[in-house]
Amino acid sequence: LSRRLAPQLKGVLISMGGVDSSNATSRILRALKDCPLLPGDCCITVVVGQHAPWLQEIRELAAKMLWATQVRVNVGDMAALLADSDLAIGAAGGSAWERCCLGVPTVLMVLSENQRAGASALVRHGAAVCLGADEPLVSALRSALTRLSDPEALRRMSRAASHISDGEGVKRVMGRMVEQNG
Repeated sequence: LSRRLAPQLKGVLISMGGVDSSNATSRILRALKDCPLLPGDCCITVVVGQHAPWLQEIRELAAKMLWATQVRVNVGDMAALLADSDLAIGAAGGSAWERCCLGVPTVLMVLSENQRAGASALVRHGAAVCLGADEPLVSALRSALTRLSDPEALRRMSRAASHISDGEGVKRVMGRMVEQNG
């Protein structure tokens, strides 16, 4: 979290879930290419699972990006990748809470109806921005990246995200279980 006190947009992590059956990753890569707002020295890391049906397309798009872009498959230590990222673009599912724990500013994409309420809560608390479903993806991404190009906006979002989840929930639950079962 201390790394986020002086934010800069040098590393972007894209993660739309292991399978990404809707191919949101490819859509994000295309949209990024059409709105070149990231700094020239920015590096992009794309995370997908080995069974993602669009893996080859994602690799081909990554090779044509304006920024150094690597595709990582079946990542074993997502926390390390998140800790090294200045911004995440990701699905609004369970990994959104992991990003909060590490204070990673996030651009959310709602990929299923059950993600809508969580995404709304994160946006309401200033912990993320959400790409609008009724706005073209390039425009929505351009708007989000323009907003987050300000280091102070990144810092505020990181701080808000880190207040959502401190990563100590399991410890607290276990403590309560021990207390009750004494």
